[in-house]
Amino acid sequence: MIINDSRAKVHTVAGRAFLVTSGIFQQYCRTFPDAGEWRALQKRFEALRLHRKRPNGLNIWTCRVQGPRKTSLVKGYLIEQPEGIFETVPADNPFLRLVEDEP
Repeated sequence: MIINDSRAKVHTVAGRAFLVTSGIFQQYCRTFPDAGEWRALQKRFEALRLHRKRPNGLNIWTCRVQGPRKTSLVKGYLIEQPEGIFETVPADNPFLRLVEDEP
């Protein structure tokens, strides 16, 4: 799995894992067709409660991606315990910044 790359669906930011939604669930379902429909898989993931909710109770966080030529935003789940995903937790992606003050 690609991590911390412009094509990646998994990043590290602010000492946590960041899973880009809905792309990570779609990619998983393409790789493992028996997993079912990606929206159902996403709901099953949310039910595990491995992710950190935003202060307003919503599940999805935003990260600003600052590249050499452009800036964009990506949305995803923030995982408090990256050790549960990575054998060795990689350094934070230097191009990502967590947007913590969004409405």
